[in-house]
Amino acid sequence: MRIKNYNLIILALVVFMAAIASEAWADSVISREYQVKAAFLYNFIKFVDWPEEKTTDANEPIIIGIIGKDQFGAAFEPIKDRVVKGSKVVVRRFKGLEQLEESGEKNGSEQHQQIDAIRKCHLLFICRSEKTRPTETINLVKGYSVLTIADIPGFLEAGGIIRFVMDGKKVRFEINVTAAKRAKLKIRSQLLRLAKRIVEEEQSDKAEN
Repeated sequence: MRIKNYNLIILALVVFMAAIASEAWADSVISREYQVKAAFLYNFIKFVDWPEEKTTDANEPIIIGIIGKDQFGAAFEPIKDRVVKGSKVVVRRFKGLEQLEESGEKNGSEQHQQIDAIRKCHLLFICRSEKTRPTETINLVKGYSVLTIADIPGFLEAGGIIRFVMDGKKVRFEINVTAAKRAKLKIRSQLLRLAKRIVEEEQSDKAEN
């Protein structure tokens, strides 16, 4: 039943993306993998609850942040500016940590502005270009209730919340429940049931020791 439900969700996501994308970016070359990942990021919003202080202003958008070398291309075109939970969804892209540090040496105020903008994100996808420093990126948003996501090996063990993995040709995901709790995020049971692997409290503690 779990596999059947997952396949139905994936089918719905792919149909959703394909239907909207056909006119908007028919000539664009975007990998199917990142189309599906973009659709997942959008749908994660529906199944994750942020603390009140992160969602009090209905006029503020729900922000999907991308940090590092972006591989999504135009995959977010069909979903940006859509409304979820009464708020518009926007996508913002940020420099990787190394570039942020370099900009800080030249202009400290600009660096602080970028970091503040990153911390305002609701979801933050950490690109593969940041794979050598996932913990530093996660720590950058520690205490700001940001749903951290990546497709980097060892991401959950580094304290990340959701990691995309490939299961054959399918995009699946794993969830670190303990990291979500620390970020004051509530992941709904519907999403947990679809996870390929869940890192529970005991597992996370062992990873840290």
